[in-house]
Amino acid sequence: MLRNDGVAVRCDGIERVYRTPSGEVHALHDVSCTFSHGAITAVVGPSGSGKSSLLRLIAGLDRPSSGSLVVEGRDIGGGSAAARRRLRRDLVGYIYQRPSDNFLPHLTVGEHLRFAEKGPGSGRLDVGGLLDLLGIERRIDHLPSELSGGEQQRAAFAQALVTGANIIVADEPTAELDDASSEVVLDRVRALAGEGVTFLLATHDQAVMAIADERFELEHGRVKGMASSDGPVTEGSFGPPGLRWPDPGEATLLFDPESMLRLRGVNKTYGQGDETVHALRDVSLEVRAGEVVGLVGRSGSGKTTLLNVAAGWELPDEGEVESPGDGAGGWSEIAVMPQHLGLMDELSVRENVEYPARMAGHLDDRRDLIDDLIEALGLGELGSRYPKETSLGEQQRVALARAVVLRPKLLIADEPTGHQDAGWASRIMWALRSAAGAGSCCLIATHDRELIDQVDRGFSMSDGRLTG
Repeated sequence: MLRNDGVAVRCDGIERVYRTPSGEVHALHDVSCTFSHGAITAVVGPSGSGKSSLLRLIAGLDRPSSGSLVVEGRDIGGGSAAARRRLRRDLVGYIYQRPSDNFLPHLTVGEHLRFAEKGPGSGRLDVGGLLDLLGIERRIDHLPSELSGGEQQRAAFAQALVTGANIIVADEPTAELDDASSEVVLDRVRALAGEGVTFLLATHDQAVMAIADERFELEHGRVKGMASSDGPVTEGSFGPPGLRWPDPGEATLLFDPESMLRLRGVNKTYGQGDETVHALRDVSLEVRAGEVVGLVGRSGSGKTTLLNVAAGWELPDEGEVESPGDGAGGWSEIAVMPQHLGLMDELSVRENVEYPARMAGHLDDRRDLIDDLIEALGLGELGSRYPKETSLGEQQRVALARAVVLRPKLLIADEPTGHQDAGWASRIMWALRSAAGAGSCCLIATHDRELIDQVDRGFSMSDGRLTG
């Protein structure tokens, strides 16, 4: 039940059209809705449905192409850039979808929080207690780049809260979080909503939907519906079309095909000021061709470091790493889908997918597979767009298609379903299993419990150690 009948945000006939080098993108079509004071609203819908575009308008980061937008009594639909800055200073806290986008790289976490506390509504929270609750109190003197993705997301959440904003707008606030961290964040959201703070949360996370008072659903930029917290939510459902993998022929491996990746007694430390961070402690792991192996653990537990060492992106301080090839084979030996995705902005969606095959001189014999991947991963209508003209979830699927297109011997994926709804997450898992079925060895790190239940073998990480 909602605690306040007042309206915090009102949208009437909102349209948002982006003009891009590849043409116009109609992100929102005739969106009319209201969001109540002191309520938690889950804004749901598949990636590319317009969720992020709507949140950016409400936070004053963009202006609607047409229509009326009123936030806390302020008509900001046609407001100046200065008026929209005042809105963010006085009323609205915004959390970006990519955790790193919430920070200036040269300021520490503590410096970000001290600046945020100077807002008009600051002083409502005990900052030290909040950081302790979120498990990042020891990170206060660290730069954002020294934090894991999950730690960055928790710090961004803290930064938005300490401003004392009446409205918190967050784009996928739990996408990088493990279950325990997510529970802490959502408990705090529930408590602050009880004190009258309004939350608008774009999400695919069932845990977020479970605490929401309302669910507002978008599809293809149009309003699909508003439901109470126990109302239905539409999720995609996809069957597994067959991928036309090229004939693998006689694969030549550097060692027994049953073992594609071996780590023995691997240690990795980082020096951060006077502190030594033990990212990996005596890690031993073997992954075989044709299997999908998953790593799960809290953010900061060492998962990404392990993937980087396995990929050859970082060298261990101690221990041995055996992986396919010497790097000369490029994407056909080791392909990586990193957490930050690494798409090339100057290439279209299709050109990004094609890039490994083009570089290897195999574009012609991979065209059928490229077409299949683009269709299966919902990228067919986006082929000529540039990555920045697509949603983060769509970009994630582009990065996966690029990683599997040469059927690499070792495929490494860091949080491959972090920004996907249940339907697209199942497609991504299907693509990974298809790659393994064609001979790839797949190693993934994830917070997605449903995903980890579908792997051949799963391992937990904690404090740099690998457990069964």
